[in-house]
Amino acid sequence: MPQEFRNQLERLRQQFAASLPERARRLEEIWSHLRHLNWSEQGITTLQQFAHKLIEAGTSFGFPELRHAAQQLENFITDLNELGRSFGGLEYAQLEDHIRHLSQIMAATANGTARQDPLPSAIDPNRYPEALGKTIFLVDPDRVLAALCNAYLRKAGFVVEYFDNPQSCMQRLYLDSPAAILMDPDFERSGLQALGNLHQIKALLTHDTPIILMSGRTDVNAKLRALRAGSSDYLIKPLDFHFLVEKLVHIITQHTKTQRVMIVDDDPAMTSLQAEILRYAGMEVLCVNQPLHSLQRAAKFKPDLVILDMHMPDINGMELAVLLRQDPEFLLLPIIFVTADTDTNLHKSIKALGVNALLTKPFEVTELISVCEQALADTSALKNRVARVTRHTQQPQQINRSYFFTALEDELHNNSLGNQNSALYYFSIDKLADLTLQLGQVELIDLHDQFCRRLSETVGSDEQWIDLSHMVACVLAGKRSSEFHRQRGEQFTKHLSSQPYIIKGKALSLQIKLGIAPLSSALGTANNALLRAEQAFEASVSGAIPLTSAAAEANTKTTDKNLPDFSTVVFSRDLTLAFQPIISLEDAQIEHFSVLTRLRGEDGEPIAAGQFLSRITQPGKRLELDRWVLQQAVSAIAANSQTREQATLFIHLAEETLQQSSFFSFAANVLRSSRLRGEERLVFMLEENWILNHFHQAREIAKALRDIRCGICVTRAGESEQILPMLDDLALNYLRLSPKLTSEGANPKLLERLIASATGRGIKVIATQIENSHNLSRLWMQGVRLFEGFFIQPPDTGFHLQNDIIFAKEFVQGNGFGGS
Repeated sequence: MPQEFRNQLERLRQQFAASLPERARRLEEIWSHLRHLNWSEQGITTLQQFAHKLIEAGTSFGFPELRHAAQQLENFITDLNELGRSFGGLEYAQLEDHIRHLSQIMAATANGTARQDPLPSAIDPNRYPEALGKTIFLVDPDRVLAALCNAYLRKAGFVVEYFDNPQSCMQRLYLDSPAAILMDPDFERSGLQALGNLHQIKALLTHDTPIILMSGRTDVNAKLRALRAGSSDYLIKPLDFHFLVEKLVHIITQHTKTQRVMIVDDDPAMTSLQAEILRYAGMEVLCVNQPLHSLQRAAKFKPDLVILDMHMPDINGMELAVLLRQDPEFLLLPIIFVTADTDTNLHKSIKALGVNALLTKPFEVTELISVCEQALADTSALKNRVARVTRHTQQPQQINRSYFFTALEDELHNNSLGNQNSALYYFSIDKLADLTLQLGQVELIDLHDQFCRRLSETVGSDEQWIDLSHMVACVLAGKRSSEFHRQRGEQFTKHLSSQPYIIKGKALSLQIKLGIAPLSSALGTANNALLRAEQAFEASVSGAIPLTSAAAEANTKTTDKNLPDFSTVVFSRDLTLAFQPIISLEDAQIEHFSVLTRLRGEDGEPIAAGQFLSRITQPGKRLELDRWVLQQAVSAIAANSQTREQATLFIHLAEETLQQSSFFSFAANVLRSSRLRGEERLVFMLEENWILNHFHQAREIAKALRDIRCGICVTRAGESEQILPMLDDLALNYLRLSPKLTSEGANPKLLERLIASATGRGIKVIATQIENSHNLSRLWMQGVRLFEGFFIQPPDTGFHLQNDIIFAKEFVQGNGFGGS
């Protein structure tokens, strides 16, 4: 980092520290109001937003203790709100403790005695030539944080004008129009009041200038309000400033970029006419009158859109479209067909290729422009959604506990193949309690951060990891031999122990120990697997012989003690739903969601269904749960104006539910009473193994679902070849492939046969756990059009839940979909 920029950031950090006494007085003011005047919902929200602002500042300015104390306060308020508890009694005392602790940390930070992290790295101005000279209007009520944002944007090459309120920004817009507006709408203490100014700001803009909102509000309602008010995107604070620059460059480029269109037609007069129309609309056009040269010309021109004639000499439009799509660079390239042929069967064949539009000659000028603009917009949105779905392992990274334990459950569900097993590695140190007493809490946090950084450096792209507590972490490794796991574990421990850790400037040597638990279905749950790994760790520390299989299985009976007794669970209070998107590469408007059930754990982390469903033993409870899930899921998409019209829900059913024919009448009533319309808005998933063992019942269920206009999907398809002859009898709508076939490549011939058999019968195929563009491209060429990754979000098509620009540079350039 250049010294001048480093000094500038350090000055800003000191300015923020100097502002903390005033912020502490504001905290006391909020707390006093809550204590003595009114425990109002608005007051609690104000306190929570105040805490989040400090989390943002602590992260941005490198004050980890401040960030941690503010995070504890925010989490405490969130937990109480979710549980519906009041703020009296014990909760009052705990809240007061959190506020007192935060005040002490704020004072220590202001006095310079709190720990400081290194400041973020500088922006490389040469990396963003698109930013040079572009003006950004920055609107933020927090001058100190805005100054930090300003410094990074200017370093990237932007020209920044700062306003501390929307009215000042609007006055400036009478004189000038920026390349983009970056605004925090949390001006008033109640939050998001500035959204009302967006319509006025947009009215003052001379062209379609993007407005990007940045806020600490993460709830879906805030994002929907922002979308409806006219924002282009919504970023969650605290921001990664490198990411912010990427986002601004991407959005500005999208608004100013000249789209490239390649027209392929053997008739020069027709290509000239279309080219003039599209050039008038501001597009750059390349005409190709020799169709056989199209692939070479496309490789050089890098078109954003291709327009094809159908009937041409040497090669027709459909053949050319297939050849284009065989190149991973053009997998998502939008294609429009223009033909004078009115044959309806031909039109069906063209649309089956996954083209964006089909125009019949003659057509109106405005019609050609409209379909081209729509195809470009749809493809841009689709690329971002594909990037989200496949982003899981673009780089080794820590993942949240919900996903980790879901992945662990999935590994347990899949039995070992031959002599190979997945394994769970458990890392920690001997006498951790003694080390904790020796170091103290702050130093232990620092030590843990160093430990996690080293672990993340070692984890491979096919491995996932989480930290369970201070100096305790787990790695989930894929199917390998026992000897491989032993050697891999040694690599981890060697890397984690080879160099000393630095605490308060002093070197501290640690010997990291390891426990390895091979995974098999006999373990039953993720908690059992975790216990087995912990026992293996303890055995390695003590030098004891690891548990025998019989002893270990006996121990698994006691591992669910941390889960609540399901007889005491109240659905609406203790359960929640998550939604996993399934995207289409053919139609950007298609929205599919797999519905996942989660149990709220004691620490607030959502527990995956596989970890607690087996504990439901009361008769009729699983049926009751499935009814609740169905109602909640339908309500979720029906309440959203966008998903209400087009979203499809995929829902798992318990075997107990499948035995009850009355459930399908219940499902029909739920659909009738909702605002959902159309066929197959609900799709029920049955596992392949269950179907093979209950085929006659599965056929009756499929008929019952057709009668109520619902769909049926076989999940984990392809784990057995026996499913192939049953496809006709079940009249399926969807086939959800086993991850063994799509990610592990266990049986490529069966995969090919299964996809061909399904698509030939009009069954839509879903590929799961897609992690890179190579797999996606290969499966698309085999006929798969629907893909499910790892990303989990509410059924809200308006915004990304994470700040995920990705596609502009990292995804496009790194994964081979082409740079346009």
